[in-house]
Amino acid sequence: MFNGVVLHEGGVHEHTEQAVVAEQHGFDSVWVTEVHGPDVVTVLTAASAKTKRVTLGTGIAPIYIRDPYLAATTFGALHEYSSGRMIAGFGVSTPAIVTNWHGQNWSKPLASMREYVELFRKLTAGERLKHNGLFQTVGGPARPISEPVIPVFIGALGNKMLELAGEIADGIILNFPTVSASKKAIQAIEKGLHKVKRERKEIRITAFLRTVIHDDYEIAAAPLKQELLNYFMAPVYEQLFREDGYEEDCDLFLQRWNARERDQAINGISERMIRDHAIVGQTPEECRDIAAAFKDAGVDELILYPIAPSDAPDEQEAILHTTRLLSN
Repeated sequence: MFNGVVLHEGGVHEHTEQAVVAEQHGFDSVWVTEVHGPDVVTVLTAASAKTKRVTLGTGIAPIYIRDPYLAATTFGALHEYSSGRMIAGFGVSTPAIVTNWHGQNWSKPLASMREYVELFRKLTAGERLKHNGLFQTVGGPARPISEPVIPVFIGALGNKMLELAGEIADGIILNFPTVSASKKAIQAIEKGLHKVKRERKEIRITAFLRTVIHDDYEIAAAPLKQELLNYFMAPVYEQLFREDGYEEDCDLFLQRWNARERDQAINGISERMIRDHAIVGQTPEECRDIAAAFKDAGVDELILYPIAPSDAPDEQEAILHTTRLLSN
């Protein structure tokens, strides 16, 4: 049912242990996010050294904080070191992360992504470029990577980015999706495929699914509410939530948050919002049944994002336990 696992929480050692357990239990891929945790390059290097089979993906690496030339040399080195197991997952991230945290300019996301992917592919093919656009590179001695070619996945939310991904990407990452949002996303992706006369089988659609196993809903939901807090505060996700039918949830949350009723805002996130955006089950079998709806919606690969319930005495062990329980 689940094809891969998202590595998260803790430091490099914890991420690496999660990768090893995922490989041992039959998962095909592991993915690393790049927001609050350690940087993806360090994690994937360590995970590569400790694994032999699983594909290693970034989900996602923001394009504005690594120029295309640096990305090509970095991912090329990782691809070589891992014996061809890399997936380059790119996204535009948000202005808060790109500008406030990294001091870089966030602008023209669609044009930037199109140009970035084009340059990345040319550079990893060994082309010496002279390019002066949204990104600039002149004459860098690019080193071609060995086969296979590094697949490029795009993390996408809005219809225009989803369409672009359908046009140019090898795969797409849907983060925190509902079943209904996944269906709408696939329609946009297929529109992009149709534009350039690509077939549906030429692209892999993956979904990162937060998952908690516990027999008490409130205990299971507590960490998911904290997770959703960050997404409510991001305008691009707020817009997605509203378009997906969660206007009342957004209005109530923001009303309480702006009134400085922070605990009420978080604890008041509705059960519908939680259950639609995450997999909450009392047993592994129930979780698999819930996840099946995403397969039915047309998602190709389900990526387990194991979340420790709020009563877990050891977060790392709880993440590993969920990974083992939902292994193939």
